[in-house]
Amino acid sequence: MNYKVALVLLLVLLLVSMLMTPRWWEMMENDKVGQLPGELVTVRSDSDDKVDKMSKKIIDVPYINQNDVVCGCEAVSSTMLLQYFGYRISEGDFTDKYLIRRDWHIGEDGRMYGPDPNAAFPGDPYILSGANCGFGSYAPSTAKSIDMVLDKNKHMTKVTTGSSLTELREKYIDNDVPVLIWATMDMRPPQKVCTWIIDYTDENSKLRKGDQFTWISGEHCLVLVGYDEDKYYFNDPYRNHGLVGYDKSLVESRFEELGKQSLV
Repeated sequence: MNYKVALVLLLVLLLVSMLMTPRWWEMMENDKVGQLPGELVTVRSDSDDKVDKMSKKIIDVPYINQNDVVCGCEAVSSTMLLQYFGYRISEGDFTDKYLIRRDWHIGEDGRMYGPDPNAAFPGDPYILSGANCGFGSYAPSTAKSIDMVLDKNKHMTKVTTGSSLTELREKYIDNDVPVLIWATMDMRPPQKVCTWIIDYTDENSKLRKGDQFTWISGEHCLVLVGYDEDKYYFNDPYRNHGLVGYDKSLVESRFEELGKQSLV
Protein backbone atom coordinates (compact mmCIF):
# COMPACT_ATOMS: atom_id res chain seq x y z
CA MET A 1 0.00 0.00 0.00
CA ASN A 2 2.80 2.41 0.94
CA TYR A 3 4.53 1.50 -2.34
CA LYS A 4 1.44 2.49 -4.37
CA VAL A 5 1.06 5.79 -2.52
CA ALA A 6 4.71 6.62 -3.10
CA LEU A 7 4.36 5.85 -6.82
CA VAL A 8 1.30 8.12 -7.14
CA LEU A 9 3.09 10.94 -5.33
CA LEU A 10 6.09 10.54 -7.63
CA LEU A 11 3.89 10.81 -10.74
CA VAL A 12 2.12 13.91 -9.37
CA LEU A 13 5.46 15.62 -8.63
CA LEU A 14 6.72 14.80 -12.12
CA LEU A 15 3.60 16.28 -13.75
CA VAL A 16 3.80 19.47 -11.65
CA SER A 17 7.48 19.84 -12.53
CA MET A 18 6.69 19.57 -16.27
CA LEU A 19 3.90 22.12 -16.12
CA MET A 20 6.21 24.65 -14.47
CA THR A 21 8.82 24.30 -17.23
CA PRO A 22 8.38 26.86 -20.09
CA ARG A 23 7.58 25.33 -23.52
CA TRP A 24 7.45 21.86 -22.04
CA TRP A 25 5.03 20.71 -24.74
CA GLU A 26 7.54 21.59 -27.44
CA MET A 27 10.23 19.67 -25.61
CA MET A 28 8.00 16.60 -25.53
CA GLU A 29 7.21 16.88 -29.24
CA ASN A 30 10.87 17.37 -30.12
CA ASP A 31 11.90 14.42 -27.95
CA LYS A 32 9.93 12.20 -30.30
CA VAL A 33 12.41 12.91 -33.08
CA GLY A 34 15.52 13.55 -31.02
CA GLN A 35 15.71 17.31 -31.60
CA LEU A 36 16.24 20.31 -29.35
CA PRO A 37 13.57 23.02 -28.91
CA GLY A 38 13.63 25.67 -31.63
CA GLU A 39 14.95 23.48 -34.42
CA LEU A 40 12.80 22.97 -37.50
CA VAL A 41 11.83 19.33 -37.67
CA THR A 42 10.08 17.54 -40.49
CA VAL A 43 8.43 14.23 -39.62
CA ARG A 44 7.58 12.00 -42.56
CA SER A 45 4.90 9.38 -42.50
CA ASP A 46 4.88 6.33 -44.76
CA SER A 47 2.24 7.98 -46.93
CA ASP A 48 4.06 11.32 -47.12
CA ASP A 49 6.76 10.94 -49.76
CA LYS A 50 7.14 14.67 -50.40
CA VAL A 51 7.26 17.50 -47.88
CA ASP A 52 5.65 20.69 -49.13
CA LYS A 53 7.90 22.98 -47.08
CA MET A 54 9.79 25.75 -48.88
CA SER A 55 13.34 26.30 -47.67
CA LYS A 56 15.56 29.31 -48.35
CA LYS A 57 17.49 29.26 -51.61
CA ILE A 58 20.13 31.87 -52.49
CA ILE A 59 22.48 31.73 -55.50
CA ASP A 60 25.85 33.33 -54.84
CA VAL A 61 26.03 35.90 -57.65
CA PRO A 62 28.73 38.64 -57.66
CA TYR A 63 27.23 41.97 -56.60
CA ILE A 64 27.76 45.30 -58.40
CA ASN A 65 26.04 48.60 -57.62
CA GLN A 66 25.00 51.18 -60.20
CA ASN A 67 26.65 54.16 -58.51
CA ASP A 68 28.79 54.80 -61.59
CA VAL A 69 26.29 53.84 -64.29
CA VAL A 70 23.50 55.72 -62.55
CA CYS A 71 20.70 54.94 -65.00
CA GLY A 72 22.12 51.66 -66.26
CA CYS A 73 20.49 49.05 -64.05
CA GLU A 74 20.12 46.77 -67.09
CA ALA A 75 23.83 47.03 -67.91
CA VAL A 76 24.89 46.49 -64.29
CA SER A 77 22.52 43.56 -63.75
CA SER A 78 23.67 42.03 -67.02
CA THR A 79 27.27 42.33 -65.86
CA MET A 80 26.44 40.50 -62.62
CA LEU A 81 24.92 37.71 -64.68
CA LEU A 82 27.96 37.55 -66.97
CA GLN A 83 30.41 37.49 -64.08
CA TYR A 84 28.45 34.65 -62.48
CA PHE A 85 29.00 32.61 -65.63
CA GLY A 86 32.71 33.34 -65.65
CA TYR A 87 33.05 36.32 -67.99
CA ARG A 88 35.66 38.87 -66.91
CA ILE A 89 33.90 42.11 -67.69
CA SER A 90 33.08 45.28 -65.75
CA GLU A 91 29.83 47.21 -65.79
CA GLY A 92 31.68 50.09 -67.47
CA ASP A 93 32.99 47.88 -70.27
CA PHE A 94 29.58 46.35 -70.83
CA THR A 95 27.92 49.76 -70.93
CA ASP A 96 30.50 51.35 -73.22
CA LYS A 97 31.13 48.46 -75.62
CA TYR A 98 28.03 46.28 -75.72
CA LEU A 99 24.90 48.05 -74.48
CA ILE A 100 22.76 48.86 -77.51
CA ARG A 101 21.62 52.45 -77.10
CA ARG A 102 20.26 55.37 -79.09
CA ASP A 103 19.98 59.04 -78.19
CA TRP A 104 16.63 60.73 -77.73
CA HIS A 105 15.96 64.34 -78.65
CA ILE A 106 13.31 67.03 -78.78
CA GLY A 107 12.16 67.71 -82.35
CA GLU A 108 11.34 71.01 -83.99
CA ASP A 109 7.70 70.26 -83.26
CA GLY A 110 8.48 70.27 -79.54
CA ARG A 111 7.86 66.55 -79.16
CA MET A 112 10.30 63.96 -77.82
CA TYR A 113 11.72 61.31 -80.19
CA GLY A 114 13.56 58.16 -79.18
CA PRO A 115 13.99 54.41 -79.69
CA ASP A 116 11.70 51.55 -78.79
CA PRO A 117 13.20 50.19 -75.51
CA ASN A 118 12.69 46.71 -76.92
CA ALA A 119 15.27 47.68 -79.56
CA ALA A 120 17.73 49.94 -77.70
CA PHE A 121 18.44 51.81 -74.48
CA PRO A 122 17.12 55.39 -74.82
CA GLY A 123 19.61 58.09 -73.82
CA ASP A 124 22.88 58.01 -71.89
CA PRO A 125 22.98 55.62 -68.89
CA TYR A 126 25.59 57.84 -67.22
CA ILE A 127 23.27 60.88 -67.17
CA LEU A 128 20.65 60.98 -64.41
CA SER A 129 18.57 63.94 -65.61
CA GLY A 130 18.34 66.57 -68.32
CA ALA A 131 19.07 66.35 -72.04
CA ASN A 132 19.54 62.79 -73.28
CA CYS A 133 19.39 61.34 -69.76
CA GLY A 134 19.13 57.58 -69.49
CA PHE A 135 15.87 55.65 -69.36
CA GLY A 136 16.24 51.89 -69.68
CA SER A 137 16.13 48.92 -72.03
CA TYR A 138 13.64 46.10 -72.06
CA ALA A 139 14.35 42.37 -72.12
CA PRO A 140 14.81 41.82 -75.91
CA SER A 141 17.40 44.56 -76.43
CA THR A 142 19.16 43.68 -73.17
CA ALA A 143 19.44 40.05 -74.28
CA LYS A 144 20.80 41.22 -77.64
CA SER A 145 23.48 43.24 -75.83
CA ILE A 146 24.45 40.28 -73.63
CA ASP A 147 24.67 38.03 -76.68
CA MET A 148 27.54 40.14 -78.01
CA VAL A 149 29.64 39.12 -75.00
CA LEU A 150 28.82 35.42 -74.86
CA ASP A 151 30.89 32.53 -76.12
CA LYS A 152 28.24 30.95 -78.35
CA ASN A 153 29.76 27.50 -77.83
CA LYS A 154 29.06 27.72 -74.11
CA HIS A 155 26.15 30.05 -73.44
CA MET A 156 23.11 31.67 -74.96
CA THR A 157 20.46 34.06 -73.69
CA LYS A 158 16.79 33.27 -73.59
CA VAL A 159 14.06 35.87 -73.21
CA THR A 160 11.58 34.31 -70.79
CA THR A 161 9.05 37.16 -70.77
CA GLY A 162 5.59 35.89 -69.92
CA SER A 163 6.82 33.24 -67.48
CA SER A 164 5.51 33.49 -63.93
CA LEU A 165 7.87 33.95 -61.01
CA THR A 166 6.96 30.46 -59.84
CA GLU A 167 7.98 29.05 -63.22
CA LEU A 168 11.24 31.02 -63.16
CA ARG A 169 11.95 29.82 -59.65
CA GLU A 170 11.35 26.15 -60.39
CA LYS A 171 13.04 26.05 -63.78
CA TYR A 172 16.03 28.30 -63.19
CA ILE A 173 16.62 29.39 -59.58
CA ASP A 174 16.30 25.84 -58.28
CA ASN A 175 18.95 24.86 -60.84
CA ASP A 176 21.35 27.66 -59.84
CA VAL A 177 20.56 29.87 -62.83
CA PRO A 178 19.95 33.53 -61.82
CA VAL A 179 17.30 35.48 -63.71
CA LEU A 180 17.11 39.10 -64.83
CA ILE A 181 13.65 40.49 -64.13
CA TRP A 182 12.00 43.86 -64.67
CA ALA A 183 10.14 45.53 -61.81
CA THR A 184 10.48 48.97 -60.16
CA MET A 185 13.00 50.72 -57.93
CA ASP A 186 12.38 49.69 -54.31
CA MET A 187 9.21 47.98 -55.63
CA ARG A 188 7.41 51.32 -55.55
CA PRO A 189 4.24 51.83 -57.63
CA PRO A 190 5.07 52.67 -61.27
CA GLN A 191 3.83 55.78 -63.04
CA LYS A 192 3.36 56.61 -66.70
CA VAL A 193 4.72 60.13 -67.03
CA CYS A 194 6.82 60.38 -70.19
CA THR A 195 5.80 59.84 -73.82
CA TRP A 196 7.85 59.95 -77.01
CA ILE A 197 7.59 59.20 -80.73
CA ILE A 198 9.45 56.07 -81.84
CA ASP A 199 12.29 56.82 -84.28
CA TYR A 200 14.30 53.59 -84.01
CA THR A 201 13.17 49.96 -84.18
CA ASP A 202 14.64 46.53 -84.85
CA GLU A 203 13.44 42.95 -85.26
CA ASN A 204 12.38 42.84 -81.59
CA SER A 205 10.25 45.98 -81.73
CA LYS A 206 6.60 45.83 -80.88
CA LEU A 207 6.08 49.30 -82.32
CA ARG A 208 6.73 51.01 -85.65
CA LYS A 209 8.48 54.27 -86.38
CA GLY A 210 6.06 57.11 -85.74
CA ASP A 211 4.15 55.21 -83.04
CA GLN A 212 3.76 56.80 -79.63
CA PHE A 213 5.37 55.09 -76.64
CA THR A 214 4.77 55.80 -72.94
CA TRP A 215 7.61 55.10 -70.53
CA ILE A 216 6.86 53.51 -67.14
CA SER A 217 8.66 55.69 -64.62
CA GLY A 218 10.55 53.79 -61.91
CA GLU A 219 11.35 50.87 -64.23
CA HIS A 220 14.16 48.75 -62.80
CA CYS A 221 16.12 45.66 -63.80
CA LEU A 222 17.57 43.45 -61.08
CA VAL A 223 18.89 39.91 -60.62
CA LEU A 224 16.62 37.33 -59.04
CA VAL A 225 18.91 35.06 -57.00
CA GLY A 226 16.68 33.27 -54.51
CA TYR A 227 13.56 32.89 -52.43
CA ASP A 228 12.09 31.58 -49.21
CA GLU A 229 8.54 31.08 -48.04
CA ASP A 230 7.75 34.79 -47.87
CA LYS A 231 10.20 36.69 -50.07
CA TYR A 232 12.08 36.81 -53.33
CA TYR A 233 15.74 37.78 -53.06
CA PHE A 234 17.63 39.98 -55.51
CA ASN A 235 21.02 41.41 -56.22
CA ASP A 236 19.64 44.93 -56.49
CA PRO A 237 22.10 47.45 -57.97
CA TYR A 238 19.99 50.46 -56.96
CA ARG A 239 21.56 52.64 -54.23
CA ASN A 240 23.97 49.85 -53.32
CA HIS A 241 21.15 47.73 -51.87
CA GLY A 242 23.15 44.53 -52.16
CA LEU A 243 21.27 41.30 -51.51
CA VAL A 244 17.73 42.34 -50.61
CA GLY A 245 14.45 40.52 -50.08
CA TYR A 246 11.02 41.81 -51.09
CA ASP A 247 7.65 40.31 -50.18
CA LYS A 248 6.50 37.87 -52.84
CA SER A 249 3.10 39.45 -53.39
CA LEU A 250 4.69 42.88 -53.90
CA VAL A 251 7.26 41.54 -56.37
CA GLU A 252 4.55 39.71 -58.30
CA SER A 253 2.54 42.94 -58.63
CA ARG A 254 5.48 45.01 -59.89
CA PHE A 255 6.68 42.22 -62.17
CA GLU A 256 3.22 42.04 -63.73
CA GLU A 257 3.02 45.83 -64.15
CA LEU A 258 6.29 45.77 -66.13
CA GLY A 259 4.96 43.13 -68.49
CA LYS A 260 6.42 40.04 -66.76
CA GLN A 261 9.72 40.67 -68.51
CA SER A 262 12.65 38.37 -67.77
CA LEU A 263 15.66 36.69 -69.33
CA VAL A 264 18.25 34.05 -68.51
